[in-house]
Amino acid sequence: MGKVKTEKKKVVKKKKAAGEKAADSAKAPAEKQPPKPFSRPELFSKAKELQTLFAPFREAEVNAEILRPRMQTESVENGRGQGLLCGFSFRKFKEVPKAVVFMNAPRSKGGGAFEPTDRFLTAGEQVRLTYTTTVDDSEGPVYFLAKGFFLRKSFYIKEDPNNAGKHWVGPREEAEKKFSKDVLVRSEEIIEIRIDTVNSFPGGPGRTDRQVLERYLSGAKLLIFPGGGGWNQKSTQGNFFDAIRDPLDKYVEREDLKVIDDIGIDMFENTGDITLMIKERLVEGIDHEVARPSVIKKPNENIGEINIKLGFLLYFRMDEGIAESLARGFPKKAGKEVDAYLPLLLERVEDAREQYRVTFRVFPRDLIEERGRNSMERGLKFMPPYALHQGAENQNTFSKLLILLNQRFREDEKPEEDKLKSEKLKASVDKRIEERRGHHTDEKLKSAFQDRVAAKKRKEEEG
Repeated sequence: MGKVKTEKKKVVKKKKAAGEKAADSAKAPAEKQPPKPFSRPELFSKAKELQTLFAPFREAEVNAEILRPRMQTESVENGRGQGLLCGFSFRKFKEVPKAVVFMNAPRSKGGGAFEPTDRFLTAGEQVRLTYTTTVDDSEGPVYFLAKGFFLRKSFYIKEDPNNAGKHWVGPREEAEKKFSKDVLVRSEEIIEIRIDTVNSFPGGPGRTDRQVLERYLSGAKLLIFPGGGGWNQKSTQGNFFDAIRDPLDKYVEREDLKVIDDIGIDMFENTGDITLMIKERLVEGIDHEVARPSVIKKPNENIGEINIKLGFLLYFRMDEGIAESLARGFPKKAGKEVDAYLPLLLERVEDAREQYRVTFRVFPRDLIEERGRNSMERGLKFMPPYALHQGAENQNTFSKLLILLNQRFREDEKPEEDKLKSEKLKASVDKRIEERRGHHTDEKLKSAFQDRVAAKKRKEEEG
């Protein structure tokens, strides 16, 4: 009997242990699955990582845009280009292996010169590459931003006849001595760029789409200035005029303006691009020599001329809450508190269903308004006064507006329960601030001081 009892106890214990184990496993949270590759923004800098990212360059030529940040504070049209990424290698810089990317000699983009005659590329100059391609393990095309430094101009031979399966890169003079003419004919002039870091953005660069914009922005219209706006002009004192001189209301009510009212703001991109949907030809009906039939029908072939001879200014009204927040952070912006004015430069025009999809780049200076009655500098001005922001995306009005729009949208999309918690927390903080208004001493600090005074008094009485 004793043995039976003992066995029963053991069985019970085993069952209990098994039950506890099952309960514990039920309570244990499921293990987090690692995120899929390229499913979120990431930063890559290690040689092994970059080797994987650049592998597509050897399988197929990848189209990329190249930017010279040095030029961005001087010119809106120069320093931007595009070319094909055709290969890469690794070299040691101070005993550290770094990736070197090969890019076909860039073609100028945006109506300007990638490499003006007075601003040649110099060794060590910073450059940025942006491109979209598919990488192993990615579910679709991924947008990449690579930062690095220009090294040199070289000659590139994809298949080295003296070294099967390898490419050859070097100075043109050396190539002419080393290879026959038929090999040189198949070679290309390239630039070599050392890449230090690469950012990946699945789904392309960040953007705010129509769903958000229509909720908080209204009354949009595009103003087109024959002869150009203040942001098209240049002067001997600097690259662009310091001021427009006219007050805002007078400037935007010129009789010769073309105003397109029936437009939709389709997208704001973090790169500084704005996409509008319009139902008429952009240049048609403008009282200026640039409105020729050839330019009206093929604006993309005349982008440079259009941006010199026409000025584009986007106007819209903002939601009061967003306008108030923007005014606090940037009080000098042009127009009333709820109004926004963004000077633009034309990028491209695309046909869409029964309308045109027009992409602009935000002019990288802010249009501000001096409002002082006694100021000799009243009227419209630009900020910064003597240079450009380093990129359209850094224009204050645009960049701050993007942040506010997305913050407000996330807040409005929260469940009611979360909104209530946020409101209670805000009310609690506001109440505490109001209670402490006029009080400049912390209660704990005050109590500690009183204790020290009392202790000192007791010590003196005892002495």
